[in-house]
Amino acid sequence: MPDDELIDAAVEWLAEMRVCPQCATRIRFGDYECPHCGADLEDALREWAGSLVAELQSKEG
Repeated sequence: MPDDELIDAAVEWLAEMRVCPQCATRIRFGDYECPHCGADLEDALREWAGSLVAELQSKEG
């Protein structure tokens, strides 16, 4: 089971507000395209996930 520090980091990361890189509309968890302008959010989501992984790895080691 992950330790509390990793769980806290993940919860904080999920609570971070994300916006569409095209129109700055707030993006909800699970959106794969912007509900306002229709922009594809896959690249932004991959960047966000990569940052989360890096944060968790920095806390582990």
